[in-house]
Amino acid sequence: MICTVVNTNNNWFVCKTEGYEYLIDLLDFLLIEYVRIFGEDTLYAEKCLIYNDPEAECPMLIINAIPIQIRLAQSSLNYWAQTILQLSHELCHYCIRQRNDNKNYTLSWFEEIVCEAISLYFLKWAADNWNKCKLSRISSDFGSNIKVYLSNELIKMGTDEFKICTDRDLLKKYEESKATDRETHRNERNKLFFEIVKNPEACKCFCDYPQYLNCDKLTIDFNKWVKMENNQVLRFLSSIQPVVD
Repeated sequence: MICTVVNTNNNWFVCKTEGYEYLIDLLDFLLIEYVRIFGEDTLYAEKCLIYNDPEAECPMLIINAIPIQIRLAQSSLNYWAQTILQLSHELCHYCIRQRNDNKNYTLSWFEEIVCEAISLYFLKWAADNWNKCKLSRISSDFGSNIKVYLSNELIKMGTDEFKICTDRDLLKKYEESKATDRETHRNERNKLFFEIVKNPEACKCFCDYPQYLNCDKLTIDFNKWVKMENNQVLRFLSSIQPVVD
């Protein structure tokens, strides 16, 4: 990605394209809560470039670049609620990466559920705290628009395909081809969102999952994890892990 880069705070960089001013303001806004939950040491651990590609199929944290990049996939950065959803999702991937010794490994079925759920939480947080965003000077009542956007996301129905992964072969196949397909785990995502709302600080534990991977690298030893970090968000996550023989 070749572009003029705006250095926002010596760690986060934004490509200077149409609407980039909105992206900077929303990044600064979201970092308020991200730093509160995950800590400055996590959010400022690795330099990252953020850009929007209107032609991209989906948003993504790109790790095979220096610095690493967050790619948004919006037709326009004028759609602030969509920016919040996409950016907060990829910021969660970024945070998890910082605590992972193997930075090339991702357990997709797990990360996609938690990152999608936390992006819904950040929609709610943004709506409730819109006055803290610089963009509120342009549209003081945009928080109500974010609430509508969140409601529309929550009412989207998913499928039960995620739950059919009852053996290692099926789970491996799901991990390789379906884990990023939101419709297959939207129900689990929504339920996790409501648990996060009750205790958002618990989300910091998401970064620890690589420590509790089973030998198959497909499942997590939640019994061990819950003994170390017992909270309701984590206990709920343990209930939606695919059961394998």
